[in-house]
Amino acid sequence: MSQSEPDVSGWVEATGRTVAEATQVGLELIGLQTPEGAEVEVLEEPQRGLLGLGGRSAKVRVRLKRDKAAALAKTVRDILSVLDIPGAEVTARRDDDGYIRIDVNGPNLGILIGRRGETLDALQYLLNLSSVRHTGFSERVILDVGGYRERRRVVLERLAGRIAETVRRTREEAVLEPMTPHERKVIHMALAAEEGVRSESRGEDPFRRVVVSPSDKSQDEGE
Repeated sequence: MSQSEPDVSGWVEATGRTVAEATQVGLELIGLQTPEGAEVEVLEEPQRGLLGLGGRSAKVRVRLKRDKAAALAKTVRDILSVLDIPGAEVTARRDDDGYIRIDVNGPNLGILIGRRGETLDALQYLLNLSSVRHTGFSERVILDVGGYRERRRVVLERLAGRIAETVRRTREEAVLEPMTPHERKVIHMALAAEEGVRSESRGEDPFRRVVVSPSDKSQDEGE
């Protein structure tokens, strides 16, 4: 069995005849007896040598579990620093659905939102990828800047109401401008509560659009 000193990220490496034995060595190094409070990554599986000669030990690395929400908030602060955006406040929490919600508030944050939220969506996508790197499994991360997502939701729901009224009156389908997947979902959900209309998405991203039709014309295909 062997071990290493913790690196800058708090990982320690340990080896043993089996993965379980190597893991236990690593846990003891970080002051734990059971793996519930730890992150464990298997680096090498054990291998038996030919005729019992040679072979390879199991190798793992172990560290204390990190607060993923806090780690992702730090990632956002690092991005703000690289972009030279001072004075922004970053908060992170878990909502009632278990999602990690990160809010950024402060002056001069338009660069983080971009045209119709495109930059915001791209940053959110990167944070979702980063959530896997932090603990090895994916969790839904929702990023908002200056309350943009809530304001946009209200605008889209009002738009859906107006479009539904027009389609009911004219009995003709309406084709909306291209939208992001999140925006299309807001529109579809709002229209689901409207009588006499149906909605579907057509086309390929980034030009995929919501099409609203009288509900008696065809079956609803949804998103």
